[in-house]
Amino acid sequence: MGRYLVVGNPVVTLGERDYIEDGALIIEDRHVVAVGPRERLQAMGPFERTIGSPHHFVMPGFINGHFHSGGAMGRGLIQYVFERANVHAQTNRGAVTEEDLFNATALSLIRCIRGGQTAAVDFSYGRPGMPQFGNEPILRAYEAVGFRGAIGVVTRDQNIYVHGDNEAFLAMLPAALAKEVRASPMGYAWPVDEVIATYRELVKAWDGRDGRIRLILAPDWTPACSDDLYLLNRRLANEYGTGVTTHVLETRSEMVFTLKAYGKTAMRRLDDLGVLGPDFSCAHFVWATDEDIAIARDSGSVPVNNPGSNLRLSTGIARVRDIIDSGGRIAFGTDSISFSDHEDFFQELRLAATLQRIPTDLEIGRLDTAKLLRLAATSGARAVRFEKQLGSLEPGKEADLLILKRDRIFWPPGKYDQVPVLDVIIDRANATDLDSVIIAGRAVLDAGRITTVDEQ
Repeated sequence: MGRYLVVGNPVVTLGERDYIEDGALIIEDRHVVAVGPRERLQAMGPFERTIGSPHHFVMPGFINGHFHSGGAMGRGLIQYVFERANVHAQTNRGAVTEEDLFNATALSLIRCIRGGQTAAVDFSYGRPGMPQFGNEPILRAYEAVGFRGAIGVVTRDQNIYVHGDNEAFLAMLPAALAKEVRASPMGYAWPVDEVIATYRELVKAWDGRDGRIRLILAPDWTPACSDDLYLLNRRLANEYGTGVTTHVLETRSEMVFTLKAYGKTAMRRLDDLGVLGPDFSCAHFVWATDEDIAIARDSGSVPVNNPGSNLRLSTGIARVRDIIDSGGRIAFGTDSISFSDHEDFFQELRLAATLQRIPTDLEIGRLDTAKLLRLAATSGARAVRFEKQLGSLEPGKEADLLILKRDRIFWPPGKYDQVPVLDVIIDRANATDLDSVIIAGRAVLDAGRITTVDEQ
């Protein structure tokens, strides 16, 4: 890290202006210290290095609002609705070592970087039988790769096999099968007291490490977490000043279960418990009612849309347009089940936006791209617990950014001159256009090469 000049045409700041044509920014150590026209900033040299050129463009790095770094060990065909896919979530993995976990996590984070991401909210289910449930090697991978993340330590304490009582479900099975299920990792519900003890150790050792890592709580999802467990997670988040993430309204059956079991919608349940707030993110949020959307908005909580995952798991299409129109926040994520297994965040955001075009109401048209990008940036920053440091490229913010080649996106010359530049970027850019990625002022991808670890 040093003093760099980053050049792009445009520089997408998402600050007072959406972007600056033929612009530049200056990075000192890990912060942006100046943004403006290229010629003016070039005169403020000398610089240790100039990155980018008028043949590139620059924009804030994407924040993956919902991610599972363990997905590196389970990539491939995804075709079942979540409740069915969930049966196989832990059972398809053999024994792993701490080195395996480190390498798998590092590989996941490299794929994120190559997909245009600079930070992620990571659900960490951990591995039973390992010290601290294997979270230490996962965190070391974040440190080594240079990625930014909020790692959520997962707890679950009820309805771990189906949306219903554990013992009642096992009693429905033949005795031998019930015994096999009980002994299996299906349900992946580790002892809550042991997980919480691990969280206390990890948050003291890792939260705030290098200004890039947060340790948050992750009560898994609404059917699998009792009221007492949600309240426990809220108390811990308040105690340590961290945050909470959970799966909310991912599937239709989850929505129906909550209505039957609690007599209210999922967000009403969480709001009545008093666990929501600006430090709370809600992964998926597909089957949200008008009331759920209003509660998320009023509480400051962050719904996270995972468009590729939601389609592949047959869970549905989130009400992104309605959330935006209500004045709420919305972040975006891949769930490690991205649309094409490439973790290409341009593709995911493009998919999210395109799914909101309504064929029966052509006057509505496309979502406003600048607003979409701003919401993705600021809501993602809130979800990953770096809302003061991220969200735009302005003086004082940390330098998490992407540098992309213009040539393919804006070719042929003149064709897109009358099209808003941000529309062109969202509609046409993809991960193959990435040249470099900077996180906290450090080039972790430099001219197509990962600089921090040995990728091969």
